Amino acid sequence: MAVRPTITDDHIVAALENEECDDFSGTETEDNLSLDDVESDYQDKPLNEDSEHGSSSSDVEGPNENPSNTNPPDNRQHEGSSAASSHIIILSQNSLRGKNHQIWSTRKGQTSSRTSVINIVRMARGPTRSVKNITEPLGLFESFLIDEICDEILKWTNVEIAIRKQTYKPETSTQKNVCKEELKALFGIFILAAALKDNHLTSDELFRTEFCGTRYVSCMSRERFDFLVRCIRFDDRDLRTQTTQSDVLTPIRKIWDILMVQRRENYIAGTNVTIDEQLLAFRGRCKFKMYIPNKPAKYGLKIEMM
Repeated sequence: MAVRPTITDDHIVAALENEECDDFSGTETEDNLSLDDVESDYQDKPLNEDSEHGSSSSDVEGPNENPSNTNPPDNRQHEGSSAASSHIIILSQNSLRGKNHQIWSTRKGQTSSRTSVINIVRMARGPTRSVKNITEPLGLFESFLIDEICDEILKWTNVEIAIRKQTYKPETSTQKNVCKEELKALFGIFILAAALKDNHLTSDELFRTEFCGTRYVSCMSRERFDFLVRCIRFDDRDLRTQTTQSDVLTPIRKIWDILMVQRRENYIAGTNVTIDEQLLAFRGRCKFKMYIPNKPAKYGLKIEMM
């Protein structure tokens, strides 16, 4: 029966030293190989460039330079520049043709002529100077709904109230004339109801605290709101029949024209605008009410917008 040799501490130390030496020599060889591979990729470009110029940078020296004091060139800068240039693709042909027969140019277009005067934009778009510094929403709203519009609506609304007041024998505060502050409060109820998506509710639901709280009741009562909605007018109803045949916007033509003037004075649209159309939901009496079945509202007023 064979006897196994005894392993002493000296044998273990010698085996570990031999293993460390082998690992170190192996990693050093791998590092050298990887460094040689990296350097060989970037050494071709500078050599070719130097050969094209006819002389290397080492042959050119200044008049007072000492060759012993010159520092070796930084290889990292050459490697970085050559690596960045390797990602730029330069095509020999001037154009490329796609599968859909679209022709793409590989060179940057050059124009020697001057830009046409019609293509030069000389105005700045956006709010004008008169409203640019306004920060309050109420001030901005009043720059469009000016006093001239409010006075025109106030004038003809009170005329209609005077006519309807005669049918009420016990005259109450509900049938009194409207003032400018109350008229603006009425416009505020319209805008707030539209912003909160409450415009589909009836006036009874709108002024009931269980549905909408106290935000509408705090402005006016439900009876006063219904009376003002029935009496609000924008023009002289007696003269309306003379121009209705030629202009369907006769009831609001003057207010509309003033509002468009204020829009042009307060905002500049610019040169690039988008034109679209909207069907404003409406089921009341109107001569130009339209029916479009593929729209959500189906019935309404078609408005073209810019």
